[in-house]
Amino acid sequence: MKCNNLVKFLCLCLVMFFIGLPSTFALTLQEKAKYAKFLTGYASELSPQEKEKIAKALIESATGLSSQEKAKYAKFLSGSSREFTCQEREKYSNIFIETALMIPLPEKPKYANLPGVQHLKKVKPNGDFLYVVKLGTLVPEGVGWAALIKTIINPGILKVTSGLLYLNWYYGGTMGDDQDILAKMRNGQLQGGGFSGQGMLLACPEMALMELPFMFENYGEIEYIYAKLRPRINLWFEKHGYHLVLLAEQDFDQIYSTKLPIKTPDDFKNSRFLTWYGMVEEKVLKAAGASPLPIRVPEVAASIRTSVCDAFISPSIWAVGTQMYTVMKYLNPMRIRYSPAGGVITMQTWNLLPEEA
Repeated sequence: MKCNNLVKFLCLCLVMFFIGLPSTFALTLQEKAKYAKFLTGYASELSPQEKEKIAKALIESATGLSSQEKAKYAKFLSGSSREFTCQEREKYSNIFIETALMIPLPEKPKYANLPGVQHLKKVKPNGDFLYVVKLGTLVPEGVGWAALIKTIINPGILKVTSGLLYLNWYYGGTMGDDQDILAKMRNGQLQGGGFSGQGMLLACPEMALMELPFMFENYGEIEYIYAKLRPRINLWFEKHGYHLVLLAEQDFDQIYSTKLPIKTPDDFKNSRFLTWYGMVEEKVLKAAGASPLPIRVPEVAASIRTSVCDAFISPSIWAVGTQMYTVMKYLNPMRIRYSPAGGVITMQTWNLLPEEA
């Protein structure tokens, strides 16, 4: 840990040394993309010389910053932004995107005939073109994640790629549940998806590590583990044929019931729990004394409303999104497990897209 901090400090010193000197380096989009991966934790293979060169050029390209702001931007580019406020992180992230990751519009024509992805290509009436990547998700259009996708992610990707890439999302389970979406990704009907904890586990069984009951008490603990394990988690997904684009928060799961306030082992025995999440959830419920009934996600609401089952475990956002909160009478707010969510794309698609995009 001390060695890592020392390396970061030395890199920061090198960056600061070059602030204000005339620029002598021209960066390629590939170099900028590689640095973006370093900043987001996807890769740490940059040499000190690469960090020095790229960070120096990026700082010089960020015009209009005071010396103090450049010093902060240098710290951001060193990968040390934990002590920044949310507003500062957003500010320097936007500077990085605007000055580093934009594919210049004149360069767009060279991507017109990318090998292997012509099935994704759409030509507009004016002759312009784009590549449409199709993704499915259980998220209803009215839930916060969908709003982020529509207002930030999709417009942002279109902007930085000069209209080269567009994400076409199928919301609200129109492509089926997580299991169906993964099947459609395998047969090429979809290229990616936004997944609940169940989907993350189906795509990458090793993610069960993050979902063990009572493993975490707060988000601080989760972020600490993610910071240590993220490169390894990326490799887990790649081994199964997927590229993990985003690790998102789904929430801590709670216990909901229409029949009993679930407080004791006897309450588990006397309730009809459904299970939709997978093997880990089923084993947890059995260990608590329940006899869980496996139910596919599209059938959960009907199973509860018709009293086939009367209790389940879920994050609050799911209970709200499916409107199950309208029929639930009891809630045990105990944080029984952490449930990750994420954005995943097939490795086949990821490898076909240009690295700078």
